[in-house]
Amino acid sequence: MNTTHTALLMLVISLAVIVSALAAAVAFAVSRWGGEQVPQCVAASGKAFAATLTVLAGVLVVVVTSMK
Repeated sequence: MNTTHTALLMLVISLAVIVSALAAAVAFAVSRWGGEQVPQCVAASGKAFAATLTVLAGVLVVVVTSMK
């Protein structure tokens, strides 16, 4: 794997983390807007972050494996 592929892989991983953080922020805002208490909002945002990052990591593994 050359440096271009490594840099692209690092960029895609960073983008997946940023998208997951945005999903967590949206989940927190929606649950807070719905009237939930802050601990439940934090739990919802944690679940959203973990679920989004898991799905994106799975997709990334499939794409990287198929490109090899």
